[in-house]
Amino acid sequence: MAAWLTAISQIGTLIIGIAVVAVAWQQRQIARHKLRLDLFDRRYKVYDATRKFLSIILREAHFEDAQLFEFYAGTSDTEFLFDSAVVDYLEQVRKRAVHMRTAQRVYEHMPVGDERSRHVQAEHDDLLWLTDQLTAMSKVFSPYLAFSHVK
Repeated sequence: MAAWLTAISQIGTLIIGIAVVAVAWQQRQIARHKLRLDLFDRRYKVYDATRKFLSIILREAHFEDAQLFEFYAGTSDTEFLFDSAVVDYLEQVRKRAVHMRTAQRVYEHMPVGDERSRHVQAEHDDLLWLTDQLTAMSKVFSPYLAFSHVK
């Protein structure tokens, strides 16, 4: 009889051990999925901040300091969330936007002439590039945000 009780006790311990392992494995899976979701959310915020900034530029053909600072704030964690290609891309967006605005401010008070035309052309080139990015940016961000990569 004692042997039976020992055997049942050992089987019960084994079953409880297996149940604990199964629960731990499920918790690990949930934690992995939550991490991926959190990472997606943080990456999407960078994408959204970029999209909003480019939309303002497309709609208004200029931007205010507050909008630039909002873009900076929305993309400030980029180097922790993406590889260098995205970091470099967003730096290029920032530089082009600031260069466009600088050209606008320089030619505003200039008389008509070659120098003014040069600044107007520079502003136009930057504006054209920035507005093209509303569609081109999806290629830059898609490796990090596309659901086809979710397994």
